[in-house]
Amino acid sequence: MSTKITINGKEKEISANSTVADMLNELEVTGSMFVVEKNLKIVDKEDYSATQVQDGDVIELVGFFGGG
Repeated sequence: MSTKITINGKEKEISANSTVADMLNELEVTGSMFVVEKNLKIVDKEDYSATQVQDGDVIELVGFFGGG
């Protein structure tokens, strides 16, 4: 089974019963300079393993970049 979600405007399927941490691993998202927004609310990094991703959720991955 899978869960259908929208990530940064694109529909994706991830494994059913995934947490935010599972989703990030499955999508091979690495680094630490980003935040996860789930249904318009920012998820604290310490809550990634406890926050379930459900069918129909809208996820935004927002990265921070430095430069000059």
